[in-house]
Amino acid sequence: MKERRAGTGIFAAARIKQSGGRPPDAGRGFWRMKLEWNRKYTTIAVYALLVLCGAILFSWSVSHWGQFFGWIGSLVSPIKPIFYGFAIAYLLNPIMVWFETKAVSRIPIREKHRRVASMLLTYLITFSLLISFMLIIVPQVFISASNLLSKIQAYTAAAEALATDLFSRVPPGLIPDDVVSRITDAAGSMVENLFSWLGASIPVMISWTFGVTSGIIQWIMGIIVSIYLLASKEKFFAQIRKFTCAFFSPGMVHNLQAVTATTHNMFGRFITGKIIDSIIIGILCFIGLSVMKMPNIILVSFIVGVTNVIPYFGPFIGAIPSFFIIAIDSPLQGLVFLVFVLVLQQLDGNVIGPMILGDSTGLSAFWVVFAILFFGGVFGVFGMFIGVPTFGVIYWLFRQTINHKLGQKGYPTETDAYYEPGHPQDRAAKKQDKPDA
Repeated sequence: MKERRAGTGIFAAARIKQSGGRPPDAGRGFWRMKLEWNRKYTTIAVYALLVLCGAILFSWSVSHWGQFFGWIGSLVSPIKPIFYGFAIAYLLNPIMVWFETKAVSRIPIREKHRRVASMLLTYLITFSLLISFMLIIVPQVFISASNLLSKIQAYTAAAEALATDLFSRVPPGLIPDDVVSRITDAAGSMVENLFSWLGASIPVMISWTFGVTSGIIQWIMGIIVSIYLLASKEKFFAQIRKFTCAFFSPGMVHNLQAVTATTHNMFGRFITGKIIDSIIIGILCFIGLSVMKMPNIILVSFIVGVTNVIPYFGPFIGAIPSFFIIAIDSPLQGLVFLVFVLVLQQLDGNVIGPMILGDSTGLSAFWVVFAILFFGGVFGVFGMFIGVPTFGVIYWLFRQTINHKLGQKGYPTETDAYYEPGHPQDRAAKKQDKPDA
């Protein structure tokens, strides 16, 4: 042991001598220094980096809007059946729960077989209704559309005959020949453009047919996915809770569950209620148009019922094409239809809608219009439909956060306390300083 220490000492002395009397590790003390991490500044640096990356991504997505959504679409496209399956399962889950708890529960079968029987009844009834709707309504819609096209062609032919008759009655020389030739050339070019448009639309129709076929296949895969989701929904929920409990604090887990429950309540009540409301409006429109003996009743009722899914603007969006459909046959009936739609919209907004939907989102009329305009401008018709419940969730999150901050400061959380100018703390101090009468 002594020789080992002596040898080590000799080698150490030799190394010091070679380094000019300075320990050889003295210049590397900085590199051997232990790097102490400051949790506070590390967290700030990580947040700053995330904010910087988010700002760069947002700036690029705004400047390359179309390319950004195209990139998102290419990523989402392979998993579209998953989203379709989730949507189908979400819409069918209340029906399945009703069967499982109200109807099938009375049948003396095993617990594991109740879910299978409830799912079977849910899919059978739902698809039976959809197929019946397609077999009854869709052919009538196509018949009404074909009759409308034939009437348009008849009106076009009548307009051409009227124009020819008017030109034949005009005395010779009253209209210059160049004007007549221009009108003739314009009519010929319109016909040529029409045929060229029809020729160009054939490839578009073919590609549209392939797109519809691909969409049908994706929806079929979505139905299969929805079956798996409904069959094992408790297991999926348990796995999600397990994940959140593993990576988040208990407070964060409770907050996530509260947000999830609020989102489910808002979306579930709004979507289900809006679908029921639209079906009722479509039926009332069909009854009203039948009593007034208007043309194209099924087509117009279908348009009004489908567009009524969009809040506020839906009835007016559906009324515009429906008015032209009816006015082609009878302009006076078209005006009567506009009055009827206005009355129907008032009935829906003041009686039927509040009775079915209630205050499902907690939004005022201004924020509803804002959500429809914003999400509709970004995501189109689909955004107009989901914009209200989505913005309702965002509005709820802001309201909860603001109320929490106000509660921590001891300030009132009611909005009525902030109508008067000034700070509520100053008003409270003035009330305390005011002598009693």
